[in-house]
Amino acid sequence: MTHHRFFAKGMNTMRTFCLKAPALAWPARCVALVLLTLAASVPSLAQSSSYSTPAYEVSGDFSYVRARSNNSGGFNLLGGSGEFTYHVRNWLALTADGGGYVFRGFPAGVSSTMYTYAAGPRFTFRRYRRATPFVQALLGGGRLTASSDNVHAAENSVVMLAGGGIDVPVSQHFAIRAVQADYLLTRFSLANGSSATQHNLRLSFGVVFRFGER
Repeated sequence: MTHHRFFAKGMNTMRTFCLKAPALAWPARCVALVLLTLAASVPSLAQSSSYSTPAYEVSGDFSYVRARSNNSGGFNLLGGSGEFTYHVRNWLALTADGGGYVFRGFPAGVSSTMYTYAAGPRFTFRRYRRATPFVQALLGGGRLTASSDNVHAAENSVVMLAGGGIDVPVSQHFAIRAVQADYLLTRFSLANGSSATQHNLRLSFGVVFRFGER
């Protein structure tokens, strides 16, 4: 019985950290602004890339997540993400994305981490010599963990990632991910156990390793 009460306390602690967003508008507008800025700058990079389309790519990114909440205003998360991308065509690829992000600003003894994994199509635009823009829509799952006073709890959720970014090729086998902006949707429960949808923003940058030729 005592163990059951401790577990319930842990679940309530974790759900307090869950993110209930007031509206889709804020993160969606941020992603749209980044993508429009990229679209405006890309024409200046005109001419087709001198590098061929790789067969597949592996990327590693530093990621910042801004999570919105009605109850607490919002949370900042720092972490990393990685992607494996297989190019079916010059313009079409299948991408698998995984990441882990740690909540910042909690009191001593309290910690929480969010993990995400998703996969789906990516559309790449290779009309430009010095930049490779892309957009993607991925669906998968997530896991939220929390610890407080030696009480641990975890919860699973559906995850959707929708956004895009721009890679800057350095050579046939290496590129820099200048920026990637994704709308990150999760569905972690509230403290009372009812379902809720959270609308969050993920910003990333890093490196891309390219292998083979399509």
